[in-house]
Order: sequence, then C-alpha cells, then structure tokens
Amino acid sequence: MAEKKTPSSPDFKGLGHSKIGYFKEVRSKIKELEKLNIQLARRHSRLDAIFNSMVDGVTILDRGLNIAFTNRVQKEMFPESSKPEMNCHQIFYQRDRRCPNCPVLKTLETGEMLRGEHMFKKGRLAGRYYEWTTSPISDAFGKVEEIILIMRDITERKKYEFKLMQTDRMVSVGFLATSLAHEINNPLTSIAGFSEGLLKRLRTKDLLQDDKIVASFKEYLEIINSEAYRCKDIIQNLREFSSSASDEYEPIEIDQIIRDTLSLIRQHAKDHHIRIVFENHLAAGFNKMIGKRGQLKHLFLNLFKQLFNAMTAGGDLWVEARNDGEKIDILLSDPDGSLTHEFSGCPTYQALDGRVAKAGERMDLSICYSIIHHHRGDIRSMQASDGGRLLTFRFPAALT
Repeated sequence: MAEKKTPSSPDFKGLGHSKIGYFKEVRSKIKELEKLNIQLARRHSRLDAIFNSMVDGVTILDRGLNIAFTNRVQKEMFPESSKPEMNCHQIFYQRDRRCPNCPVLKTLETGEMLRGEHMFKKGRLAGRYYEWTTSPISDAFGKVEEIILIMRDITERKKYEFKLMQTDRMVSVGFLATSLAHEINNPLTSIAGFSEGLLKRLRTKDLLQDDKIVASFKEYLEIINSEAYRCKDIIQNLREFSSSASDEYEPIEIDQIIRDTLSLIRQHAKDHHIRIVFENHLAAGFNKMIGKRGQLKHLFLNLFKQLFNAMTAGGDLWVEARNDGEKIDILLSDPDGSLTHEFSGCPTYQALDGRVAKAGERMDLSICYSIIHHHRGDIRSMQASDGGRLLTFRFPAALT
C-alpha cells in the first residue's frame, strides 16, 4: 500500500524573518535618506549664507531666461526679481523682448564666461553703472542648464575712470596740437591763396566774357570748398576725441575708427619722418564690433603716440585690420618691443611664440588696457620678420 503524502505546511517562521529583514532594510534606507536630507539642507543653508553674504547681486537663470534664484543684494537692487515667472530682460531692463546681443544666450550656446558693463537709463537705478558676468552651470553631460549672472555696482569707479580718461585725453590733445596746427595751416594757406586769386580776377574787365577766367573761377572755388571741408573734418575729429560726453556701446566700424585716428596724427608722422601704412583687409559687413567710439579712438591714439615716441629715427608705422572667424584682429608693428613689454603683465596677454619681452622702461598704458578689457578684447604678441614684435589686439566682431 503506497504511503499517503501530506501537503507541506507554510514556513511562517521563515516568512516572518524575511519581512523583518525587508523592513530593517527599508528603515536603514530611510535613515540614510534622512541623513542625506540633513546634509542637503546644511549645504543649502551654507550656499544661501554664501550668496547672501556677497556684496554683488547674484541671479541664477534657466534656459528660458527665467529667474530661478536671486540673492539678498539682487533682491534689494531689483525687488521685482522675487516675483514668479519673471525673466531677466523684464526685471533688469524693463523690456518685453529679449535684449539684442544677449550675453546669457551666448553663454548658453557656447558655454563661454562673458563680462561687460551696462549703464541703466531708466528706473530707480538710472545713471548707475553695473559690471556683469555670465557663467555656465553644466549637467553631467556637459550641457549648459543654467546661468549664473553676477552684477556689481561700479558707478564710483566709472566716475574716477571718466575723470582719469578725460585728463589723459587732454594730455593727448597737447600731443596733437602741433600736428593739427600744421594740418590746418595747409588747407588755410590754399584757401587764402586761391581766394586772393579770385579777388584779383574780379578786377578784370569783361570778366564773364573770358572763358579761361570763368574756368579758373570754378576750379578755384572747388579747391576752396574742398579745403574748407578738410579743415572742418579735422576740427570735428579733434572735437569728438576731446569730448567729455559719455558715449554708449553701439555697433562701430572699427576700420573707420582707425582711419579717423590716423588722420589726427598724419602731419605729426610726416614731420618726424614716419610713414603710416594702414592695410584694411576687413570684409564688407564684418568690420563692426560693439564698442564706445570715443574710447576706441582714445585707445588707438595712445597706442600710436607710444609708438611715435619709440620711433625716434623714423620708419614705418604699420597697422593692419583683418578678420579671424568671429574675431577682428588689429595688428601693430612694435619695432623695439616697448609696447609688448608694457602689455606683457596684462591677464589677457599671450606671447604666441613663447618669448618673454625684454625688460625696459615701463609706460603707463593702464587706460588702454582698461578699454581693451571693457571691449572684451585680448592682446597677443609674436616676433616680426624684421626682428621686432607684432602686437595683435583681438576683439569680438558684431555679426549682423
């Protein structure tokens, strides 16, 4: 007779141990999460304390340019920044649309950290200058997810810079005085001579019956008109240079700035046996940059003046403008390396051939470096074929 099998009874003891083990594991995970939450809360409090202790305004923007975070200083400067669903151009610039040449969008696109400055024209901050920096925050895959925007009030510093620059401009005007006296004297001599010639011909009888005299009248008047406008252009260039008005950032044709500046010193160069050579290789439509007209003229005049002082025996002052991708390069010959040495201590200076500039007497070009820095430029140097140095000032082009 076969043995009858009885069904096995469930192992309640083993099942109980399994559940107890599962609950212990869950409890352990919960404790770990609680510990992580405490650590995250501490880090959050620490970051809040750091951001709120800063003297600069800090804002974090998402990819839609919406404000995700503002620190205490930024909220004091822009109380509206605490409102939900507000973006940067609405809060900071009272604009319904995104700003042209928006640096935040540029940083989102390239991951590049950008710097600049802005003067507010309206609102309760009207007339104040702020320096801004945009820095990317990337995810684990390197994609830029958010942007940190830092704003600093530099109004007092700008006032000092304006005074210093105006003083330096007046010194440069003194440098130009002799040159411009010669420059204006030449067309005035022509105007005086040809007007005297016209007056003599007026005494001639039957003036209008003589075809030669009528032809000479037209020729003389055209010369007088041309020379008068030449004087007007010289005075206008000098007036624009010495003006104390605070110009604004705008799209500027940099090659025209160089031409206008060279026109101020052409006679001075001629008197000192210096030949000016300007090679303009900028493509049409790609010769613009965002800048301040007066500051850029001041920059190039200072650079040319320093080169003049070094070229005691005369020679060629060589200037070239050319495109390099989305950059504009302005190249200057530096025969004795004096300019190279001055700029070699600047943070954006780079010797492309690895050579260290020779020591020598330093010149005060701090204003020049400040202008280059504010226009997001950098300085490069390499050895020229004649044994001197070649300085390159590189600026971002305004692509339209």
